[in-house]
Amino acid sequence: MRKRRGKGVVSLLAEGLFVGLAATRALDWLSTILYEREDALERAEEDRARGGLTAYERAVEQMTTRLGKRLDTRQLGRWGWRFHESFGVAAGIGYVALRRRYPRVGASWGLAFGAAFFLVADELMMPLFGWTPGPRAFSWKVHARGAVSHLAYGVAAEAAARAFERGREALAGTLDARH
Repeated sequence: MRKRRGKGVVSLLAEGLFVGLAATRALDWLSTILYEREDALERAEEDRARGGLTAYERAVEQMTTRLGKRLDTRQLGRWGWRFHESFGVAAGIGYVALRRRYPRVGASWGLAFGAAFFLVADELMMPLFGWTPGPRAFSWKVHARGAVSHLAYGVAAEAAARAFERGREALAGTLDARH
């Protein structure tokens, strides 16, 4: 009996990395565009509500403080961004794992995942971990930007997953043709 190709842990990690990076780039791109188009006073109000740090900078600050280390603003920015990227990649691995277990997850082109990701991560986890104040601290525009950006994450995750599958199938076909 022939072993199914491309469905093991290594494949999951490779595909999840690809999907997570692509989806995180889409989220960041759209979120940045929307943020830069917001009124400067609204951006300042959001920044004030967050205490001058992004959720990921706050997460890194909490972790390093617990370890007895203090980071300066530049270091918090750099490590916060890395934490954000890692969070997005991990969600990509999660998306691929869900999609493999429940193929219908891809039927909505990732929109359901993106919406759930927004609700669970931004609206629930961030405040629970103390990385942001509660949802009432922000205007509806901040929530809308987050929701739309996470929907873009979901769509990009699905598009990347489909592209990865097509590439894997094409490679398998090429390898099979050689044997």
